[in-house]
Amino acid sequence: MKKLRSLLYDVFVVIGISLLVSKLVSRVFGLKEVLMADTRLLIGYELAIVLVVSLGVCWAKSPARSSKAPQESAITELRSKLGQAAVVLRSRPASGPIEGHVSCLGRVTWQLPGEKRPVDAEGKPLDPLATLFVPDLPGVPEALRKVALITIFAPEEAWASDPDEEPQLGCVIRTYPELEGLVPCNYVSESLQTCILTPEAVENDMPKWPDCGGSDEMWDTIRRLEKKHKLDYHENICDAVYETIRKEDFPASFSSPAGRHAVFETHKIGGYPTYAQGSPEMPEDYPFVMQLNYDSDAGLEIGDCGSYYFYYNAEENAWRVYSDCY
Repeated sequence: MKKLRSLLYDVFVVIGISLLVSKLVSRVFGLKEVLMADTRLLIGYELAIVLVVSLGVCWAKSPARSSKAPQESAITELRSKLGQAAVVLRSRPASGPIEGHVSCLGRVTWQLPGEKRPVDAEGKPLDPLATLFVPDLPGVPEALRKVALITIFAPEEAWASDPDEEPQLGCVIRTYPELEGLVPCNYVSESLQTCILTPEAVENDMPKWPDCGGSDEMWDTIRRLEKKHKLDYHENICDAVYETIRKEDFPASFSSPAGRHAVFETHKIGGYPTYAQGSPEMPEDYPFVMQLNYDSDAGLEIGDCGSYYFYYNAEENAWRVYSDCY
């Protein structure tokens, strides 16, 4: 009965629109007298109008059209559930001395009085990887809320320039709860170029794929949405994938990635890790807190476009580091 009512409704809609279109066209183009003089021409004209209107009604009610609103609603809901605040670190080559509280790659610039440059088991000095001031911005993980400064040293072998070479770990990470009492130092890398890291808050960091974050239920929903509406997660649900965060990477239509729903595969604090080879097994009390990516300006080659992922246990003031590459 419901289908019959719908069919009758469509018939009346087609007839009504056809009458209006017929009168309008004949009046605009002065066809009334011509059509009235030839019955067959009049019938053909009316049938053509009905056919065109019928096709228009069918197109308007097609599944692709009718599903557009639910599709957009589903995408909006997924974005709101998946998006996480994060702090991306824009990288640019340093043009002069590093002064003050500035985050950077390739240099460590602050320490406690009496601290020295760390060495490896053979007594070889470790290379300064980064000085990271934790900004007071949304997106900083809870585990780092009581941390003011992080400095990282690593062996030079960690910068694996050969894609087939596995990057080596062995980092020494120093964590400072406050800046008061720290003194300037100037440990400069012999392998990396110094780059300034400028923090910028982003609202919606998105997981790269299931191993990077989001519940199994959420990814099942994404797969159903992709199949039903012929969508692609990285093209239709995410706005973009940013492998670097530099001003020249963005079109003139927007100057900042802050409001974008995107995979930020770059230096960042918080948000989602962007694993290349799947997620590692980490204890639950070591949450992911930040990552450093390969950086061509700094000469930081972590295998083939790799990353370092950092996990921090605030209660123990202990770190774990994982690395992977393509």
